[in-house]
Amino acid sequence: MSMPKRTAMIFLGAINLMNIIAGFVTELKIARSSDVMSIIPITAELTVNQILILNFVVVAAIIFLISIVTAYLATDVPYSPVEIIKNCPGVFMILPIIVFGIALFNAIQAQISADKLWIILSAAFYVLASAVNFGCAMTIKED
Repeated sequence: MSMPKRTAMIFLGAINLMNIIAGFVTELKIARSSDVMSIIPITAELTVNQILILNFVVVAAIIFLISIVTAYLATDVPYSPVEIIKNCPGVFMILPIIVFGIALFNAIQAQISADKLWIILSAAFYVLASAVNFGCAMTIKED
């Protein structure tokens, strides 16, 4: 494996680790009903959970886009999104699925219906984004 590909793999490994940690921290904050400080200035009337979820989705989306751009820059041929997702090993999805399970528990425990919906939707996006993120890393490795 060439040095640029190896560097891309290390970079994607680091941001995928940050993505996993962000998922766990978000769901644990929701489970504990902790107060949060938003990294994005939000002036809308949102609940604490909705603010936390919005921040989490923005971070997950940025990591998702970084993974895709890195994969396209580091590979010789462009891969389709389906090929990238197929390259994701199932064992790598254990932690995102655990986060999704915690999110389902949090959604059941949530008092507000809008919170329930946003928790489930953000967790579903997180699982899909994680599959693409890990798939991008494996696509670079296999290229």
